[in-house]
Amino acid sequence: MAERSSTAARGTTRTARGLGVAAILIGTAAVLGILMRLFAFRSAIFAFELHFTLMGAAALLDTLLAPALDSRRFDVSEREVRVYRALGALVFMRVLRAIGWTAALRDRSVFDGTRATLAGYERATRHGENAHAWLFVLVLAPIAWAAAHGWWDAVFWMGSMNVLFHVYPVMLQRSQRARLRRLIGRAGSR
Repeated sequence: MAERSSTAARGTTRTARGLGVAAILIGTAAVLGILMRLFAFRSAIFAFELHFTLMGAAALLDTLLAPALDSRRFDVSEREVRVYRALGALVFMRVLRAIGWTAALRDRSVFDGTRATLAGYERATRHGENAHAWLFVLVLAPIAWAAAHGWWDAVFWMGSMNVLFHVYPVMLQRSQRARLRRLIGRAGSR
């Protein structure tokens, strides 16, 4: 009897998640449709709003689905970090701090500055990386559509913002995670 109720609960949870995902996707499509009518598809404003709308949807989906994110693709080598630094990932981090982005999004329940919350912060970098990587790939579709129509202004706006809003954050998350893993390793060896 307990096994049957456990199976039913999992089914209900799965259904609720499915409905939540559907609601998020429909809502995102509706918002993007409205934005496309307000600001031309080829405009810089639409490109900007496209990325931020998708980032909001990704945050909701991540919370709802809570993916495991334990794949080896989240491992980072020191060589990789050197490449990210050479490409300006740390400059990007300084810019985010200067404009107040990191302070605005900082979640003290994930990382409060103590060693006790380093593992939670490390895990949060995987969630951020995962969302930005998927969004980068997703935005390639409207970029390809714009290119197919010869709308090079839209290709430029969406493409440049795709790099700025998704490639650089992935590099930054991976650089941070390498540092956090070193700190976690040191804390564990004490």
